[in-house]
Amino acid sequence: MAEETNQTLIQKKIALAQSEHASVIIELMKDCMEQVPLVDRTSQWNTSVNAVILEANSDMLRKMVDYLEEIRKGKLLETK
Repeated sequence: MAEETNQTLIQKKIALAQSEHASVIIELMKDCMEQVPLVDRTSQWNTSVNAVILEANSDMLRKMVDYLEEIRKGKLLETK
């Protein structure tokens, strides 16, 4: 039963990655990202914190775009 559920989830991921809705995922992620300026003129510490936030957001967004592309290319169909 768990294998059947896992297969269904894989099929749903593939269908979503190949659909026109894949770009909506990226837009939703952008909407959820914290909007912070890189430079905070009040504090060097805040600038450092903002840089980390922006880096983490950028990394997650890039990973999602790459993952969707890998799914489109058949990553989830490879045998484990």
